[in-house]
Amino acid sequence: MRIGGIASGFDTDKIVRDLMRIERVKVDRKMQQRQVLQWQKEQFREVINQIRSFRDTYFDVLRPLTNMTSTSTLRRMTATSTDPATVTATANADAMAGSSEIRVIQSATAARAQTAPVSRDSNLGARLSLNDSLATVSGKLQNGPLAFDAVSGSFTVNINGTALSFLQSESLGTALARINNSAAGIHAGYSSFSDTFTFTAKATGAQSITVDDGGNFFAALGLKSGTGLEAIGMTGRDAQFQINGFAGSNASNSFTVDGVSYSISRRIEAADNAPPVTVRASLDPEAVFKNIQSFIEDYNKLITTIGKELNEERFSAFPPLTAEQKEEMSEREIESWQEKAQSGLLRRESALENMLREMRTALNQAVGGVHLSQIGIEFSRNFRDNGRLVLRDGGQQLRAAIAANPERVQELFTRRSSIAYSPNLSAAEREQRRQESGLAHRLNDILLDNIRTTGGRGILIERAGIVGDTTEVTNSFSTRINRLDTRINRMNELLARREEQLFRQFTAMETALGQLYAQGDWLAAQIESLPTRR
Repeated sequence: MRIGGIASGFDTDKIVRDLMRIERVKVDRKMQQRQVLQWQKEQFREVINQIRSFRDTYFDVLRPLTNMTSTSTLRRMTATSTDPATVTATANADAMAGSSEIRVIQSATAARAQTAPVSRDSNLGARLSLNDSLATVSGKLQNGPLAFDAVSGSFTVNINGTALSFLQSESLGTALARINNSAAGIHAGYSSFSDTFTFTAKATGAQSITVDDGGNFFAALGLKSGTGLEAIGMTGRDAQFQINGFAGSNASNSFTVDGVSYSISRRIEAADNAPPVTVRASLDPEAVFKNIQSFIEDYNKLITTIGKELNEERFSAFPPLTAEQKEEMSEREIESWQEKAQSGLLRRESALENMLREMRTALNQAVGGVHLSQIGIEFSRNFRDNGRLVLRDGGQQLRAAIAANPERVQELFTRRSSIAYSPNLSAAEREQRRQESGLAHRLNDILLDNIRTTGGRGILIERAGIVGDTTEVTNSFSTRINRLDTRINRMNELLARREEQLFRQFTAMETALGQLYAQGDWLAAQIESLPTRR
């Protein structure tokens, strides 16, 4: 705490503040430089996130419906059935166009066991309840009781090789739920209306439900009388069918043959002699068109966003505001100023310009002698559009190209190179891969070169990094910011010393003035004490 100006009458604090304000100009400039770098990094990351979102949508193998490098995206097949009440069908990209005849001999069923009524009393009010403990249930079973261990008060039963232990204190509902949620692979239930238990395998097919008689459980339900593992109830069966005269079977009612997935819709017995069903597989050209259309729309949105950043006006006369400047402005003035200060920070950014240029070049080159223009897609003739793609005739030419030769359209986008992508490829290998690849793979390579986080950082990631990755703090922008922070801290230390020096100098001045005034007062007193001459 300093008290100045007692002797001099000067406002020492204000003088020092004014002097230091001049000294702090250099620090303010560094702080402004830091803020610009921070804004640039944040804007870079926004662009990176949009690029990542685009790539995740159209070049991710985990998204087969939109992955433009996959043949299934551009070979969307559809299947129709003449009797969907009996058989429904869908077709994947491997399906061949044409008709097949399927005759269902029998549908698959699941193994199932159902008890007769189990309660001692047939009266509806004296039957089992899901809330009854197993001890209470034991006393109500006409074939009971259950055999609980005298020490633990429990019994263990084995169902399809899964051992399950039950306490006599737990409820019937809890016990059934534990069976259903176990690895036994069955669903167990009790109906108070019919007073029966039902055990049904969760999977269809020619298999049985096997159990032992731990705790006398199944014997008490009237399902088992022997010892050891034993099959109960009705064994399941496989589906039996013929496709184009060739016999087949499957444990499930849903199965795939030659790229067509069939699903038997109803229960069919061999005695039903169900008539054959015709299934026709064909290309869905509209689905292929919509996939390409969506890709083009999102591609255009991406390059428009990046182009806007590259061409946004830069207002160099509007640097970031200092804290003192903000105190003198209204919120609206600050907002308007900051908007201009953050404008154009990525203007003419070379890394982004290079990426856009490479993307345009990749799309503009033919694949196996086929060019985008040959399927009704061309580049915008407005150079300000940064290479936006346009569908001629509202997409009618693309639709016609898909209908006429879907394989050619598919090849244009999805053709694969014999060389896998790697950031370590030689120049010759990269060129060979580019020549051999379809347009989707070419674009994906360019995006990976810029935003990959594994196998070496991409160009844009190296510049700004992404949140949630090690690059969040290890990137060129963060490095530059850290260097500025070091310089700013050093400058602040020097300013603090300078400020302390100024206060010491003013304190010395005040002390000297105080002494001078004291001496003057003493001299004045001495003069006044001298005798007056007459």
